[in-house]
Amino acid sequence: IRTFPNRRPEGKIPFVIELGLDFWSQILGFSLADYYNDPLTYGTANLEMKLFHAKHFEDDTYIDKNYRLLIATTLEGRLMGVPILYTKTGHPWLDYNNPPLKDYEDIDTLKVPDFYSSGEMPKIIAFYENQKKLLDEDFLLKFPDWIMGPFVLAALLRGFDKLLMDMVLEPEFVKGLFQKIIDSRKSWQRQLDQYLGIERTCGLLGNDDVNCPTLSPALYDEFLLPLEKELSEYYGTIFYWHSCGNTTKLVSSISEIPKLELFHCGPWTGVAEACNAFWGKATALEIMVEPVDKVMLASRQKMEDSLYEIVDQIPGKTNCFVKVDSLETQGDIEKDINAIKTWISIARRVLG
Repeated sequence: IRTFPNRRPEGKIPFVIELGLDFWSQILGFSLADYYNDPLTYGTANLEMKLFHAKHFEDDTYIDKNYRLLIATTLEGRLMGVPILYTKTGHPWLDYNNPPLKDYEDIDTLKVPDFYSSGEMPKIIAFYENQKKLLDEDFLLKFPDWIMGPFVLAALLRGFDKLLMDMVLEPEFVKGLFQKIIDSRKSWQRQLDQYLGIERTCGLLGNDDVNCPTLSPALYDEFLLPLEKELSEYYGTIFYWHSCGNTTKLVSSISEIPKLELFHCGPWTGVAEACNAFWGKATALEIMVEPVDKVMLASRQKMEDSLYEIVDQIPGKTNCFVKVDSLETQGDIEKDINAIKTWISIARRVLG
């Protein structure tokens, strides 16, 4: 899901940018409703994104012959029975306001999902197979991964406030819920491996809701770190640990996950603290720049200052890259694209 960096010691720091999907839909003129429902629109849009990026953005993005099938962030929730909503533009969302587990007894209604029939799987499989027919044989279409971590999914199933209270008042219930989620993930993964004929050797952890102050370090260490170590053991490697939130107080614990290849250092996580936590380990860092105030709406001087602030915190031997993602239009597409190009030119000078 991310191109792995390979920064030479003391060398230049690679950097990449990534536009948000709504921005792309306005640049390229496709409908989000069609994007999520028509295989030809989805495939064409992803190829046009690559071409536009290669032509207009001179960052270090590697343009190759593959793209990932990703239907928003609804896969795991739908597999476990979370209802779905749609925005006016056709973007699917999981319904946080209607968690299925109203009472403790409802946990018994959770069933291990079936790869072929649960949630949106029939649609996803058909979407995948239809797009495969449209692509040349040497083009890799990546099937969706189970990305969402156990805490995020448990919050969807139980409700954010109830789950956090349960972690203090009913810890055994929470541990049972987490284990059901882990067992469901492993079962689904085994079926996916059989479907693709490829044994998975690495996993992903999408943990956007794992941050401080939502979770204390003590709660993370008690409930989640053992599960994430278990998943690392199950897969053999955790390729990517992601949270856009502030994980500064959690990074020392996260660094204990064995065979973690890439850590997402979000825009509110301390860069120096993350570099220190992973010092001497094989884990590379994806170091993020806040996209609105430090790129889209920033002056040239602010763009430069914010990049130097990051660089000053990165030791010369840290394997990392700098990234800006979730870039969305601020209302004037031409002006917004020029702002991105300006940031790229400054990043090229500052980062090497």
